[in-house]
Order: sequence, then structure tokens, then C-alpha cells
Amino acid sequence: MRIPVAVTVARRPRSARVAAVLAAVLLAAGCSGSPEKESSSPAAQGTTAGEPAASDGGASDEGGKTAAVVPQESYEVTPAPEGFVPPEPCTGEGAFYAELGGEANPGLPERGGESLTVSLESIEGDSAQLMAQVGDSPAREIGPITLGETVAVDLWTLSVTSVCADSEQVEFDLID
Repeated sequence: MRIPVAVTVARRPRSARVAAVLAAVLLAAGCSGSPEKESSSPAAQGTTAGEPAASDGGASDEGGKTAAVVPQESYEVTPAPEGFVPPEPCTGEGAFYAELGGEANPGLPERGGESLTVSLESIEGDSAQLMAQVGDSPAREIGPITLGETVAVDLWTLSVTSVCADSEQVEFDLID
């Protein structure tokens, strides 16, 4: 025998429904807000050495012990001004120079408590491949760069004035 029962469903306000759905999604994603202490030992995870745990799909970074490598973008070269007619590439002019495999000479002045080290990696035709290192940060590429072009490296702006393939030397000025 069935007894009819009247059920009244109260509709929740829209904001409450959205909040409930959001909470369910967060819980399903494992973002419950309660940190769980996990052991990184294979025995505690129910796996053997070298075998990923079944629950994580093998994507564990063992508690953040590894860092993602972020590629360093090269410093962007600004082209020479419109109408600039470059002289012969090897002018022999410039306040600073760097020889192949060497650093800028004389050393560039410090700015903002940091130093800038510029080195010459290679020369192809009238273009140079330079590297720049600010303080203790990793060195980043500049280039290819040629006469009349400039590059801004943090607080320094460099302008290439000479690229000499024969002597394997690049000269440049510091623009304030």
C-alpha cells in the first residue's frame, strides 16, 4: 500500500546555489583547505621504489622538492632609428668593448646597487651575440645586435657602435 506524500521543495536563492556548486567543485578538486601530511616514502604511499602512486598518476613532485625551470627570455633589441645609415661595421669607436669569450672592458658602472656584466658570445657578419648578467641572476641573451641598435638591460641602455669580426670585438656606448 502506498501513501501519497506531498513534498515541498524550497528553492535556494541563486547565490546560495552558485556557492554550493563552487564548494562541490573545490572539494572534488582536493582543495578542501585542510592540509594533509603525506609521507614521501614509497612504503607509506603503498608503492614500490620507482613506481608512481596510483592516486596521483605519477605526477608527484615529492612535496615541492623540485623547481620548475623557467626559460629566460632574451633582452629585446631596439632597431636603429628610421633613416639610420650604418657605417662600416668595424668603426673602432665605443666607450666599452668586449672580446670574444670575454667581458666588457672597462667594467660597466653599478646602478641601483647592482652590477651588469656583458660578454661577447659570437659574431656573424655585422651582428653580435651578447650575453648580459645583472648581479647574481642568470645570464640572458642579447641579440643578435648590430650598429645603431640599442638594448635596455634593467637600468642600463647599451648602443652598439662597432662590430669587428676580424678582431672578434664589439664596442658599445652606455646611454644614460
